[in-house]
Amino acid sequence: MGTKNKILDTAYQLFHEESYNKVSIEDICAKCRLTKPAFYYHFSSKADLLIHYYDDVIHYLHETLKTKTFNGNYWEQYLFCFTELTRASEELGADLMKQLYIANLNEDKGSFNFNHSFSEIGIGLIQQAQQEKQIRNQQGAQDLFIASSFMFTGFEVFWSIKQGRIEREQSVICALETMFDVAPEYAVQKESDSLHFENFQ
Repeated sequence: MGTKNKILDTAYQLFHEESYNKVSIEDICAKCRLTKPAFYYHFSSKADLLIHYYDDVIHYLHETLKTKTFNGNYWEQYLFCFTELTRASEELGADLMKQLYIANLNEDKGSFNFNHSFSEIGIGLIQQAQQEKQIRNQQGAQDLFIASSFMFTGFEVFWSIKQGRIEREQSVICALETMFDVAPEYAVQKESDSLHFENFQ
């Protein structure tokens, strides 16, 4: 394992054990048996450890979609992207997600910029799902991708504020299928599923 990955793995372990605010760069260096200059060679700050968290997730999605069989179900592939992003942020945890937002609110670090590769995948899947009548919303694929991405970010923010106390994955699926007007035979949500206000109190 390279030094950079060792720092990242150790930092995330400590963050989960102690919380982000309680862990210092000195703590991370001590656990890794590294000097502070060695840390700063790879990262400019503690916040920098969080900035590119989604890069590996996007790479994983890209590789998985190339190899996993979905039998022509483009809507299932689109949902897969967002459910995997949901699971990745849940793995990171609400505390660290909040810190990621704080870091970008203090100064735009680009963590929430649209990833070119992921955007191409998402827009392509929407276009194919529209052509196959798997989704009935025929608005522009790029507009739908942007709208669904911001909707997903909204759920992430609310989930972080509520310290992870809401059932997010099912809510994301329900919201996406409502937005895209998914054909019943391709819908994942049941007719009884709904975005009830009481779920977000």
